[in-house]
Amino acid sequence: MSKSRLFKHLSHAFSCALIHQPKFKSNSHFYLKLISPQFLSQIPVSLSASSSSLSSSSSLCPHSSLSNSPVQSSCYFSVRICCPKDAAELLSEVLLSFGASSTSMDEDDGCESSNESYINSIFLEYEDVGMCISQAANSIGLEEIPTYEVNSGKQCDWVQKTQEVFDPIEVTKGLWIIPEWRSTPDTQATNIFINPGLAFGAGEHPTTQLCLMFLKSVIKEGDSFLDYGTGSGILAIAALKLGAALAVGLDIDPQAITSARHNAALNGIGPEKLKVLLVPGKTTSTVIDEGTDEVQKERTCRSAVTSETGKHDVVIANILLNPLLEFADHIVSYAKPEAVVGISGIISEQVPFIIDRYSVLLGDISVSEMDDWACVSGRKKS
Repeated sequence: MSKSRLFKHLSHAFSCALIHQPKFKSNSHFYLKLISPQFLSQIPVSLSASSSSLSSSSSLCPHSSLSNSPVQSSCYFSVRICCPKDAAELLSEVLLSFGASSTSMDEDDGCESSNESYINSIFLEYEDVGMCISQAANSIGLEEIPTYEVNSGKQCDWVQKTQEVFDPIEVTKGLWIIPEWRSTPDTQATNIFINPGLAFGAGEHPTTQLCLMFLKSVIKEGDSFLDYGTGSGILAIAALKLGAALAVGLDIDPQAITSARHNAALNGIGPEKLKVLLVPGKTTSTVIDEGTDEVQKERTCRSAVTSETGKHDVVIANILLNPLLEFADHIVSYAKPEAVVGISGIISEQVPFIIDRYSVLLGDISVSEMDDWACVSGRKKS
C-alpha cells in the first residue's frame, strides 16, 4: 500500500525531507501543521532533525515576521557524536537532559568500526557542547568522552531546506507546477506558480495531478469552472490558464481562501477572473444577535455561494470520501446540465462507493488512476 494512501494532507516532499529521520527524539513538544517557508521560519531552532538535513548559512530570513526576535536570529550547533554502539541509545537519551535540543540515531551511519555508532544532535548556541557531552557521558559511566564534530548554522536554514524539497513538477506534457521561488523550466508551457502553504494542493499528490490531467482534457475556451474545496487554488488557476473564462473556488477554511488568493496573484490572476468564496458553517450561533455584522456577513457568504448553482461547465471536487458521499447532490448542483464533473480525493478501493452514489447524478462515468488513487468523472444528467 502506498504511503500517500494513509494521509492525503501530508506533503510527500516534506515527509521525505524530515519525517524519515530515524528514532527522532526531542525535548520540545510541538505540532507541525505547515509546510510554508514563511511559517517554518517561526519554528524554534530546538525543533530540529539530524545534522544530515542541515547546512550552514550566513543569511537571515528575508520575510520572517519574527526577524527581530532572539529566537529568529540565534544560531544552533549541529553535532555529530561517535560513541560505542552499545551505549549509543542511552547516550542519545541522556543528552537531552544535559542541553541537547534534539537527538537522532543513524541506522546506516557508515562507521568504519562495527562497535561504534553516530548520534546526530542539535544544541543552541549558548550551550557548552563539550561540557554537555562530557557530563552526559559521565552520567552513564562511559570511560572515555566520545569524539564529535560541530557545525554551526542559523535557524533560517529550515526555510532554505524546506524550499529545496519542492521541485517544479511536469504533471503532463506542457503543464508545469512551479514553486514560486523556482525558475521556469519551460517558458512555452502552461506554468502554474504555487506557494505550498497551509492549504492542500502543492501539485505533489496523485489526486491533484489526476485532476490537473482531467482539466487539461476537458476545459474548453470560455468555459466556467468551479472547484469544490479549492485549497491552494491550484485547480482553479490551472483551469483559467487552460482557457476557462471564469473560475470559482469554494472552501470552508479561511486559510485556504487566503492561500488561493495569494497563489492567484502569483499567476497574475485577479478577483474578476477567480472568485474565491468561503462557505459558512451549517448553522449560525443562536447567541449572535440577528442584527450583528457577523450574521450579515454569513448571509452574504451563503448568498454568494448559492448564486453559483447551475452555472458551470466543469466542476471538480477533490476532497475526501465521506464529504464526497454526503454532499454529492450539492457538488453536482453547481454544474450545468450535461456539464463535466470530476470527483477525486479517493483511493482506488473507494471507487465503487463513489460510482454507486454518483451514478444517479452522472452519466458516461469513467475512472482514471495513479498510485492507488483515483478520479471518477462523468456528465451531469439533464
